[in-house]
Amino acid sequence: MVSPDTLRVDYAGAVVHALKQEMERDTRVFVYGEGINDTGAYLNSTDGIAARFGEARCFDVPNCEDALVGLGIGSALMGYRPVFVSLRVDFLMLAMNQIINHAARWPAMTGYQASVPLTIRALIGRGWGQAAQHSGALYSMFANVPGLEVVLPSSPLEGAGLLLTALRSNLTTIVIDDRGVFAGAEDVPAVVEPIPFGEARVARAGTDVTFFAISSMVSFALRVADQVAASGISAEVIDLRTARPLDEETIRSCAARTGRVAVFDIGWPGFGLSAEVARVISEASPLQRRLLSVHRKDEQTPSSAFLEDAHYPRLDDVAQQVEAHFS
Repeated sequence: MVSPDTLRVDYAGAVVHALKQEMERDTRVFVYGEGINDTGAYLNSTDGIAARFGEARCFDVPNCEDALVGLGIGSALMGYRPVFVSLRVDFLMLAMNQIINHAARWPAMTGYQASVPLTIRALIGRGWGQAAQHSGALYSMFANVPGLEVVLPSSPLEGAGLLLTALRSNLTTIVIDDRGVFAGAEDVPAVVEPIPFGEARVARAGTDVTFFAISSMVSFALRVADQVAASGISAEVIDLRTARPLDEETIRSCAARTGRVAVFDIGWPGFGLSAEVARVISEASPLQRRLLSVHRKDEQTPSSAFLEDAHYPRLDDVAQQVEAHFS
């Protein structure tokens, strides 16, 4: 039974709930994106916003990412708190000049006299053959840039709390919405509390090996942990929550405690989360076993649903890898 102090919602419902709460509190917040007022748009994660606040604060725009991010930057510099909803992370490549050279760098270039409090939500597609141009993770491109924050929620509760923090941040924040986290429901507080960036959470306690994960790979790592428990391997699962800022202290302390680490990434193997976790650990202390990296295949995402299924990590395969590697 749901408490009157909580709401049972899926990821989209949690995002809408957090948006409405902040838009009620702060009239400077407005939302815009491609088709966001259409029925079912953006997997229902903007549902009811325009009806509640009017189309002056929630409006559709044409497809032109470069101009749309520019609109957000200009609005932010004028004191507003815009939220740009981009249909896919891949399409933000069309606005990299605006994001990198302007949104991320403008504060430093003005001696921190100006800020760009812009939130950009972008979806990673997956399922039914979304193929190469709709399913890239690409978060590490943004995480490499000082002046940006990069957020990867793993559940409805995390999505609501992390989005609220993004909406109140004075930096430009990229919120990566992985299609894999939209399924399933969770209890979310009627009054959402912000979740601080750069503070990982323990999703599961364990003693033998540490799984570091982000986004939809958190639930995948939990399933792997359940499966390898039958072989006597106690795995802790750490939801890192944000790629920038990254909770380096938790990475160091967990790696030092178990001495065994696997990294569950939503992206490709090169220059991603595994590499960054390895850097943080190697600067502190060596592992007892070499780091295990779990990731999609190093290839463009196939459009065939059958080939796509083989493109992503499979539960049984990864569980076998963990058992062989850490037993």
